Amino acid sequence: MKAQLTCALVLVALAALFGCDDEESPRIGNGSVYAIPIAPESLIVNLQHSYRRREIEEYAKLLAPEFKFYFQPVEQGTIGKEYWNRNEESTGTRALLTTPEVSQIRLTLIPGGRDSTIDHAPPADSVRIRILTTDLQVDQTNEITWVVTDQQDMFFRRGHPLTERTLSHWFMYEWHDLPSLGSARASTRMTWGGLKIRYK
Repeated sequence: MKAQLTCALVLVALAALFGCDDEESPRIGNGSVYAIPIAPESLIVNLQHSYRRREIEEYAKLLAPEFKFYFQPVEQGTIGKEYWNRNEESTGTRALLTTPEVSQIRLTLIPGGRDSTIDHAPPADSVRIRILTTDLQVDQTNEITWVVTDQQDMFFRRGHPLTERTLSHWFMYEWHDLPSLGSARASTRMTWGGLKIRYK
């Protein structure tokens, strides 16, 4: 009986972390689909929900004050900078999530394991997680669908005792949009960074 209960709890936890559709995801506190941010993986879950539900306020909760989003080289040349800070990132993502040009956003991320080798230097208690499979589809009202499939590197850290609410919470402090090693892009392929600047 104890073994069955343990197995059931593990399955519920995995469903909460990697479930796809909001309708099938467990409700966590007050009926919310969002996970409590007590692990880097829960932030990846919440990122997916915030895009699908187009809720910029929930997305912004994931970002540390020092957050940086690093563009691929093609976008760096276009916008004239290597990365966006937290304010620029929130503004660009708000435009993507709220534009009337977009009718629906679908997002599924499959992460790899934690890489804690970066923890030898500040910020302390930090990990990198590579998104091995990205499936982001953005449907425009003109029947064009932009597709993002490039891998992503996301960096997470625990909360600071003096600036964040609790040490048990995690935040994303850096995100690298990785260049694809594949063949030339199709006309509807897009980088994640390209989508962030498209509707700004």
